[in-house]
Amino acid sequence: MQLVEADYAPHLIVGIRTGGLVVADAMSQSRPKPLPVLPLTCQRASTGAKTRLKLVRNALAHLPQPVADALRRLEHRWITSRRTRQDRPQTIDQAEATTLAAWLHAAPKPCRVLVADDAVDSGVTLATVLQALRHIGPTEMELRTAAITQTLEHPKVVPDYLLYRGTLCRFPWSLDAAR
Repeated sequence: MQLVEADYAPHLIVGIRTGGLVVADAMSQSRPKPLPVLPLTCQRASTGAKTRLKLVRNALAHLPQPVADALRRLEHRWITSRRTRQDRPQTIDQAEATTLAAWLHAAPKPCRVLVADDAVDSGVTLATVLQALRHIGPTEMELRTAAITQTLEHPKVVPDYLLYRGTLCRFPWSLDAAR
């Protein structure tokens, strides 16, 4: 949050569920006067499949860290290569988008929004969220992005504020985190 506040004063933090919402809440709570935080769920198909399959989730959590890291990098390279062939839209939660739209249209103008995520890999999720916010928000809205890490070299969207580049972080909420 210190990086962000050095040159930007957001009115709202949008946390991309799941990891980004944790980051957004932490960023908000680090301030003397917390900012409002609203979630927006954006999910790629592979995440939904991994979440539904408990056996896969348990297996991922118990793999040695170098193996889990290699599998994650492989998955994201596969997703990125598929993106060049066909840009499949991700799913945005419409109820959350409606709540966000109402907040944005009632906010001070120009509304400054910070979109937070834990990790930017291919950048497709962040790009999808930014596109959705531009679609539902007022024209005078200013969007900026923040993430803890950018794991791949050339994501579709590079965050405005970033703590790490080229670093794969193992977050407690990750599907492949040790339990």
